[in-house]
Amino acid sequence: MTQQEVAVIGAGNMGTALAQVIATNGHHIRLWSIEQDVLEEIRDQQRNTKYLDGVPLHKNIEAVWDLDKSVEGARLIVVSVPSQVVRKMAKDLGPLVKPGQLVLNVAKGLEAGTHRRMNEILVEETTEGCAPYIGSMGGPAIAIEMAKGQPLAVIIAFADADGLSATQGLLQNNHLKVATTRDVTGLELCATLKNVYAIALGMADGVGHGTNMKAFLASVALDEMAVIAKVLGGQQATVYGLAGIGDLLTTGFSEHSRNRTLGDKLGADAGWQEFLLNNTVEGVVACKAISELVKDESHPFPLLAMIHAVLFEDRFAPDALRQFQESFSYGG
Repeated sequence: MTQQEVAVIGAGNMGTALAQVIATNGHHIRLWSIEQDVLEEIRDQQRNTKYLDGVPLHKNIEAVWDLDKSVEGARLIVVSVPSQVVRKMAKDLGPLVKPGQLVLNVAKGLEAGTHRRMNEILVEETTEGCAPYIGSMGGPAIAIEMAKGQPLAVIIAFADADGLSATQGLLQNNHLKVATTRDVTGLELCATLKNVYAIALGMADGVGHGTNMKAFLASVALDEMAVIAKVLGGQQATVYGLAGIGDLLTTGFSEHSRNRTLGDKLGADAGWQEFLLNNTVEGVVACKAISELVKDESHPFPLLAMIHAVLFEDRFAPDALRQFQESFSYGG
């Protein structure tokens, strides 16, 4: 395979993990970040102990301080920044991206205030002709497992079929399987919704419920996700694959998930305010946005409503979870 130039914007855990994967596949990575100390460590020691401690980084990963240099001539530009920073990043990147360059967003969430998906933001801020080549990644992907070469599968979505195939070729190897879809809207909605519902699964942990209760919540979450995805323009089939159920299970059960951890702390009523102050928890903003987007729908979303009540209406999580379980009725 011919070596390609790839830009990775953001040297957090997922950005660095994807850089590691693509570099291992034989491509040259220009990794950019606003965090100077992280770039210096990558340059001097080929490590990123702040985000991926214990993972020696591939020699093909180059730390880059100049955003223009990182993007220039890149076949693929991976945008790996928190969802609430995507707009600012897109404004900086917009004039630099050329039609035909592939842009892969890995942020999962909706923009506060506008409720725009990440793909929509990037399309809005780039030049005309770039839109078909801007896609997103979803599915169950814990960064540290990816960086260490443990087996996993993700899914990517682009409107352009050739861009979809080219991006799959850059990412996929014996450890990382890459599924594809043209349902960009459905994938991004799943990536957003799973963060919201993972908070509820974490609440069950905090309260002390067992696996049975978590499985019940997960099944209700999946049903609500499918309806919401359809209402907001996605395909329900996407919910029942890697982007939906796959990512929901990982995010709702993994100890590495910030959304599940917040729910755990809410359920135990222990330190959740401090955790929320010191961590980016995408499901909080997403819960508010999704609730507003579906508020006029006739279909009920009782689990979503319960999560919203705990996060924004001062409901005590153990009480809200108990009342949800007692009042929920299939077909009622």
